[in-house]
Amino acid sequence: MKKTLVLGVTLLLLGAFAVAACGKTPGGSSTSTSGSPTISMDANNFTAHSLTVKVNQDVKLDDTVSGGGYHVLCFGSGNGGEGASACDKSGSGPDGFYGEGMVFNGGETKTITFSTAGKYHLICTVHPGMYIDVTVQ
Repeated sequence: MKKTLVLGVTLLLLGAFAVAACGKTPGGSSTSTSGSPTISMDANNFTAHSLTVKVNQDVKLDDTVSGGGYHVLCFGSGNGGEGASACDKSGSGPDGFYGEGMVFNGGETKTITFSTAGKYHLICTVHPGMYIDVTVQ
């Protein structure tokens, strides 16, 4: 009887943890057509690798997940990390993400607006594997 009770409680707890963790896997994707979508960052990665928004929709960049971290974000090529990626010199995306890129410190949030439709590859020049593809429709 005790073994059955312990097994039942264990399975119940595992199920509760599984439900609580749903939707929190880094590297997923998100689509937002209303409100203000958020691009979230933790210490060394984006919490999703793709996002779809509408033209002229404000997008919040949030570097507060788990305390955030130091990031230099730019539109460019590669998948992030110094030497492995190159920032574009110019383009039609929001200002500040070309050339040297935009610096974020842990705990910061900034709002940007994409005024031109297209696909934007946002990388962090500091962290390998840190990128997000933003599709603007």
